[in-house]
Amino acid sequence: MTGASCPHPPSAARAQAPASCRSKRYPTESLKTESNLPPDPEAIYRLIYERRWPEVLEVAHRHAPALRDDPLLARAMQTFVTAFFTDREAGTATDELLEKLLLLHRGGFLSLPDAHLDALVVHLVQRHAGNPARALDYARFRPEHPVCAAFLRAHGPPEIETVGHAREDVLEITHTRPFAEADATRSLFRSQQEADFFLAVREVFATYFVYPNVALSSVLDYERLRDRLSGAERRYFFRALIDCVVFDQHAGYRPRYFFELDSPHHDDDARREKDRLKERMLALAGQRLYRIRPRAAPPGRETFVALLKAIPL
Repeated sequence: MTGASCPHPPSAARAQAPASCRSKRYPTESLKTESNLPPDPEAIYRLIYERRWPEVLEVAHRHAPALRDDPLLARAMQTFVTAFFTDREAGTATDELLEKLLLLHRGGFLSLPDAHLDALVVHLVQRHAGNPARALDYARFRPEHPVCAAFLRAHGPPEIETVGHAREDVLEITHTRPFAEADATRSLFRSQQEADFFLAVREVFATYFVYPNVALSSVLDYERLRDRLSGAERRYFFRALIDCVVFDQHAGYRPRYFFELDSPHHDDDARREKDRLKERMLALAGQRLYRIRPRAAPPGRETFVALLKAIPL
């Protein structure tokens, strides 16, 4: 056998068995039989010799107790594990077989040595690295292995740490441990003009609460509007944002004014369609949407303040 030779060919299987086991009789019918009797060790060696791994795994699944308790069968399965992993190193074992082997180990049907289990899990983690959710499932089998530990840190949930403070008797505080030191945050605003506009709205409506980039779904009641919305409006409802909303904290924190800051980007057909959907949904909710679009050079905060004060609200 090339790559993974069987140390005990079928004809030598019984000769290699301990004396206490040689007298045992095993069924010689096909290993696919529904019989509850243990399989024939010589037949297992034949499967190993012929690299018929799926059938060996089926034997391990159906006859786990016998494979654990019978020395001759246990030796045959040890031979299988050695031959299989030699075959895996040669690149001939499929991922499907590797996954089945791992599941059999996890279910207690077959016991793998730590070195083989590490190699198996690491291979599957690296093989499915492009699908983090799946790779994480494999990495959790051996979380102490360096490869698995690194993958869990990079893709798994962050560690939760308790924050000590003076009022632990009434309040518990925790925080998450960052995965990396690099700061990957970004500004709330896409441009300086957006920031200037927000600051201007906050200055003009100083006695109200002003928030930028507010989700439409957080200020409109979808259940009350649903029957009047088109399919496109329903799909966009939970994705739409409003550039700036003024809330009245003295009236249950309800939204009072809605503002959008436009630019040439809003001339794009797709963007204009989204703008129309947003305008219609606000209109159905009994609200006005004020659109602000500079005609010349981008105005600064002071210009926006003057403009907002001139709007007859």
